[in-house]
Amino acid sequence: MLGETFEYKSVGRNSLTGIQTDLYTFKCLFNQHYILEVEHHKNDIYIIKFFQKNHTDSRHRYNLLNKKSLRKGSNGAKNFLTILNTIIKVVLDTYSENKNSSFGFMGSPTKDEMNKKLNPERINIDGTVLNTKRYNTYGVFVNRYFSPEIFDHIQIESSSCYLIKSKESSLTLKDVQKFFEKYIEEYC
Repeated sequence: MLGETFEYKSVGRNSLTGIQTDLYTFKCLFNQHYILEVEHHKNDIYIIKFFQKNHTDSRHRYNLLNKKSLRKGSNGAKNFLTILNTIIKVVLDTYSENKNSSFGFMGSPTKDEMNKKLNPERINIDGTVLNTKRYNTYGVFVNRYFSPEIFDHIQIESSSCYLIKSKESSLTLKDVQKFFEKYIEEYC
């Protein structure tokens, strides 16, 4: 059963990057507005991205964390889990409309994980980072809500990519690998 979620609303679609993207917004416990992007790709692949609205113009918007001053003594765990529950709710709503849909994400690295001096062996030539904290966290989280009887869980640890593939989808593992290679090349 899905835990507590934030109230979210659809705020339309855009295709600024050439990809049709559904946009949603919600406000977290720290009164920060978030934007959730659900990109539509071929073969019913939906890529999920989210960030704080105040980071919209930053090229690192997917890598940034809440400032400690926002948390006011809280560790932010409840807020983070509720954010993830909200995203899962949007994913489940999308899946209920299209049983062939598959959902992907990349576990964006934190600034420390992107630091080549600290992590030379974990940073790939294409700029992706091996086995990020977010990738691990999201992977554990989606395993709770996406049954292996209905979804295949495809993990590409080397680039911190994850796909929850509907078993009704005709995508193969090779299709998924090619998709992420192309996605990384074009959009990351």
